[in-house]
Amino acid sequence: MRDSSSLTANQLGSLLIAASMGSAIVYIPAPLAQAAGNGSWLSVLAAYLFGLAMLGGILYLYRRHGKEGGLFGCCRQLLGRVAGPAVLVPVVGMLFFAIPAIVAGIGDFFVSGMMPRTPPYIFCSFSLAVSALTAKAGSKITARLFVMLVPVMVVFSLAVLILALPLYDWGRLLPIADKGIKPVLHGLLIAGGFPFGEVFLFLAFLPYASKEQEKLLPGRLIRAFTITGVLMFLAAICSTAAFGAAAGHFNYSLYTLASNIGGSGSSQRVEAVIGMALILGSYMKATVYLLILNRIMAQLLGAKDESAFIFPIALVCVMLSLTLFANPADFLFQVYTVWPCTVLGIGCGLTLLLVVLSWLRGNPGSQERKNAA
Repeated sequence: MRDSSSLTANQLGSLLIAASMGSAIVYIPAPLAQAAGNGSWLSVLAAYLFGLAMLGGILYLYRRHGKEGGLFGCCRQLLGRVAGPAVLVPVVGMLFFAIPAIVAGIGDFFVSGMMPRTPPYIFCSFSLAVSALTAKAGSKITARLFVMLVPVMVVFSLAVLILALPLYDWGRLLPIADKGIKPVLHGLLIAGGFPFGEVFLFLAFLPYASKEQEKLLPGRLIRAFTITGVLMFLAAICSTAAFGAAAGHFNYSLYTLASNIGGSGSSQRVEAVIGMALILGSYMKATVYLLILNRIMAQLLGAKDESAFIFPIALVCVMLSLTLFANPADFLFQVYTVWPCTVLGIGCGLTLLLVVLSWLRGNPGSQERKNAA
């Protein structure tokens, strides 16, 4: 994050939607339907509540530690000068997986659905180049841009769900939790890690919140996170209503849903709309994660120029996007099985540890504010 200017509550809310929803609205319905069956929407609801608790945890840390907090600052204050940076090394590794996975998903979407003869590296390199250029402009400019782009992504996604109303058979939602409670818990594990548990990374942005809007910040972030939860819930329930048990067999459920929308004229080729939503969401999520990773690395290495790592990180991530996944099945396994468990175990576990330690050690941020007053 090159600039040190503050971000408004609305800008942070837009960044949160971009980071939490991103392309997940297109990806997540399929693995959830495959794991939880008709109970996939229950998994989304439970995962949203879990993510809301994680969001409450990072807001608690920000309130306790203020501008000196953030992901790096909280770890250093609560775990020490050695252990604090050390525990962030796995988080850096997670981001070096997440960013290549996002752009690899864009490449797979284009190659499998639109341009099978085009090499995937074309899409991966171009997508990450655009994200890197956006991140290089700074967090303030990125946030201003996303304030305009996030509503476009949301409207496109809602438009497809509304246009597909004739395809829905609400009887396919019954019986609820047709496979029992264990598959619903499996779906909770998936959605709890991807995307809802990823909210712990947003702690890196909170020190940039505008001081004048600190009171508005919790409400705006909760509202933004709720928008993500509602859209994910609608995507899960509409996919099941449209395809029933077959919903788990489509890698891009909403894209398949859009391609089945009938009609004439402007209703034709509606799948291009959800395709744009996926590309837009993936671009924004990759940009947000690139900003977070660059910020953490700059703090770990003590770099004076905080934007110095953006282009090197982008280059490494392009290479990783072409080598991390042996085949589409390996991509699905790593993204829907390994990644959620990693987020829950490392990211959410670290957040819980920081919250407990902060609670046990008192409130240094409030004490400093009292002394200043």
